[in-house]
Amino acid sequence: MATGGTAYLTTDALTDGLTYYASQTVAGCESDTRLSVTVNISDPAAPTGSAAQSFCSIDLPTVADLTATGTSLIWYDMATGGTAYLSTDALTDGLTYYATQTVSGCESDTRFAVTVSVADPAAPTGSAAQSFCSIDIPTVADLTATGTAIQWYDMATGGTAYLSTDALT
Repeated sequence: MATGGTAYLTTDALTDGLTYYASQTVAGCESDTRLSVTVNISDPAAPTGSAAQSFCSIDLPTVADLTATGTSLIWYDMATGGTAYLSTDALTDGLTYYATQTVSGCESDTRFAVTVSVADPAAPTGSAAQSFCSIDIPTVADLTATGTAIQWYDMATGGTAYLSTDALT
């Protein structure tokens, strides 16, 4: 289609695989040859992965902890439009986060949704004062609390975990 054909408006959407031809007009005269441009419109797929991801509050999870399979992931607060999160933004229990991927400079227009669960279990319960006899050589294993997979520490926050064989003093 070197001459004639359809003139496109600058607002017309491009079509993948279509060849467009450009002429120029200088001093009222249009060029008799045209530049040929074949359009390739890339539309990468959304990333993939687990649509439900669980974290522990004690680990202070952030957007950087979210996982998806894709290239150059960007996490958003909405399925379309919205605001991109920083990798350091804290995850919120019950929120849905949306990921795109960027392939060869093109960001996917569809997004992968991940619903987040951030568990924050209560402390175990039990008697705050416990007594033992020195002759029994009590250890941390002798302490009692009601809960699941109890771990004893030397401080209320942070600190060092005790071994079950550590002697009580």
